[in-house]
Amino acid sequence: MKHLTLKALFISAVAAFSMNAQAEDVYGQCIADAENVIATAKKEGGPAARAIEQKTTVDQCMAELAKIEAKYGDKTVALNPSYVMTPEDRAKWAKLFDAVDAKKFKGVRYSMASYYR
Repeated sequence: MKHLTLKALFISAVAAFSMNAQAEDVYGQCIADAENVIATAKKEGGPAARAIEQKTTVDQCMAELAKIEAKYGDKTVALNPSYVMTPEDRAKWAKLFDAVDAKKFKGVRYSMASYYR
């Protein structure tokens, strides 16, 4: 019985770690895609940036944004979610929001990179 409990604990810990690693992986890929788009726009211009292949879709990144906002539940009703977030979550949320803009080929960073290259 003791071994079964330890095995169950170990398996649940591994599953929780892998789910957390996968969530961080999507977040990291969204950020990496945006940085790649911006770097390409700086180097080669907007048309070249639009032609590169991205690892994640905008919908996947928006789902990550929704996960961050979901932590705060009803506190965000009729408010900007950043008002009730912790500083760490607010920084992740803002960075991901900027990444979504860059993946859509919009936003300040992308526009500055493609226009002033």
